[in-house]
Amino acid sequence: MKENKTYKIIIPYTESASPQKKFKVEYLVEAEDRFEAMKKAEKEFNSYSQNTSASWVRIADQSSIRLWRVFPNDSQNPQFIDDLINKLPCKKAEDTIILLERLGRLEDTTASSKIISLIKNDNPEIVAAAINTLGEIGDPSSFFAVENTYFQKDNPMIKLAVVNTLFKLALPDDNIIDFYRTAIHNPNTREAVFKIVYPSLIQLWLAEISNEKEFDMVKDNIIKLGEKALMILTTLNSKHPQVLSYAIKLVEALKPMAIKYQWEDWPMAIKKYKLQNSL
Repeated sequence: MKENKTYKIIIPYTESASPQKKFKVEYLVEAEDRFEAMKKAEKEFNSYSQNTSASWVRIADQSSIRLWRVFPNDSQNPQFIDDLINKLPCKKAEDTIILLERLGRLEDTTASSKIISLIKNDNPEIVAAAINTLGEIGDPSSFFAVENTYFQKDNPMIKLAVVNTLFKLALPDDNIIDFYRTAIHNPNTREAVFKIVYPSLIQLWLAEISNEKEFDMVKDNIIKLGEKALMILTTLNSKHPQVLSYAIKLVEALKPMAIKYQWEDWPMAIKKYKLQNSL
């Protein structure tokens, strides 16, 4: 289970009674990630209108919402983040990379456009750091800029950064499997694809495993994913002998946890793979 982090959210809004006036409300939220933090803040914002007897309603300005992770000794005013963004790029590459790492920890999407511009930098270390930072921020709007960089840049460091980042930026409709199918056939990025702990890649891994080392990497991922992995393995739709063979081994590896914690999909997994229920 992920540890909660503290986020500051500022929601600008107008009121239907006087739409010309601008207001804002601020929240401090504990959440696993910025997406959960945003949901909690929006729920709190919307609950105000539901619990008041006033005839007017508050209308959030979605394009101006500000959200970032709060650290001890940081200002509660986002101006300090704007000041950091404006320093990019620094005169020295190492200072730029340090600043990118700082912005990544803050997770403020306001920095995304400036960071995307650094992808065109001639220094591969800066490009890779920029891509990694976009992954830490998790802004889906940077998905295509990051994906395109894999094909536009030949540097192995940059390609690895894209492989380790792209799934963090994907929305449900984004087709990342084709990308990772390409990356898994590249000797420079093949192992990295097998090391990503991401459930949507399970079927691709099973079809691509070529040796015991790769199987062990997939097995490690499956154990980390736990019940999520079992759900996908239970609904796996493949008749390929290799896929089915490895799937059985992986379900067997999950068996002790599935029985101990009484996972909901375990009975279906037993039936699908013709397993014994007892340990």
